[in-house]
Amino acid sequence: MLIEFKLKNFRSFKEEVSLLMTNVKSFQEHKETNLIHTKKGFDLLKSAAIYGMNGSGKTNLILAMMEMDRIVHDSFSDSLKKEGDNSYHTNTFRLSTETENANTFYEVSFLINDEIYRYGFEINGQIIMKEWLFRKLEREKNLFFRDEKSFKISKNSFEEGLKYKNEVNSNVLFISHLAQFNQKISRKIFNWFSNLNIIDGLVDKYDKTITKRLMEKDGNFKKWSSLVLNFLEITSIEAGELDGELVTYHNKYDTNNLLIDSVPFSVTKDESAGTRKLIYMLGPIYDTLKYGRVLFIDEFDSKLHTNLSKGLISLLHKFNENNAQIIFNGQDVNLLDKGLLRRDQIWFVSKDQFGASELYSLSEFNTKTVRNTSAYDKKYLENKFGAGDLWQLNKKLIELLYVE
Repeated sequence: MLIEFKLKNFRSFKEEVSLLMTNVKSFQEHKETNLIHTKKGFDLLKSAAIYGMNGSGKTNLILAMMEMDRIVHDSFSDSLKKEGDNSYHTNTFRLSTETENANTFYEVSFLINDEIYRYGFEINGQIIMKEWLFRKLEREKNLFFRDEKSFKISKNSFEEGLKYKNEVNSNVLFISHLAQFNQKISRKIFNWFSNLNIIDGLVDKYDKTITKRLMEKDGNFKKWSSLVLNFLEITSIEAGELDGELVTYHNKYDTNNLLIDSVPFSVTKDESAGTRKLIYMLGPIYDTLKYGRVLFIDEFDSKLHTNLSKGLISLLHKFNENNAQIIFNGQDVNLLDKGLLRRDQIWFVSKDQFGASELYSLSEFNTKTVRNTSAYDKKYLENKFGAGDLWQLNKKLIELLYVE
């Protein structure tokens, strides 16, 4: 379960920002449905919603998690490739001389059973500049720390690292290197990243692949997804004969409205864009709920009716037995609903005058600005939270439009 995600100097995020998934203890709303109760003295949020204007940096927050996950999984294999064949990307904040050549920082804190781990690294180009791992039982202990000049390993708590510390290259994460040799703690950290589902709500390639695979291999998913889709008059869904094809079935009636047949529809060719998106999202949602994963969705609500978006979020809140979490961004202000989300589940991204994104929570505002009974959507559109700047129309626009 995700506790906190931090990043710095990634794309539009110049300064360090933190997405915190712990609850505000004084908030009483939706305590029974929206929280994951732990034995560590805090509860975790089942979801977080991120809002802001177009271009504010909402997508970059999710891309940062995606990039951290990619580096963890690929740094070892990338180091074996020829120069130029690896998946190197430049992601620094490029609007400042202070940061354009500086390190990019990533850190996650998460809970596995009753153990809290805090893992992170700084990277510059392809070089790992710093890397660290902490574990907390009663109090936090540093398992290892490396930078360009030193490599410190706890002999008592991270013995697995002693054997391999002289073998890891500067462009390989130590955790990734150790995981290749099935070292116990490192494999646990590596597997946490494998427990992430990260999808783009505008591009369906990844979620379509998950849904197709589940449709072929998990009979229960086929029954579950067909039940979800009944409200769209879709009687069932299955994998087609062509690779990657999904087929839905709709009832056919005679002139007396008597059921006479079932007609197959190609999801890709015959279903609407919104129906396609819902179908492709069902795989990651099912997988996340069933196995207790963390799901990140960029542009969650695009192409979906408000009631459908609300229904999917409620599903993750109310029928979540394995402590799954969802972090999403969107534009549908109807989801900023006090009947759906707590104040500590709502986050905003805005840009300052220098083009840098800032991340902050609705929970940071005092009760003079917002209460648990407030209309969050109305206040957001009125720019009470600073992330919904109004577009100022002026006479100059008209003059330029109709200039002769």
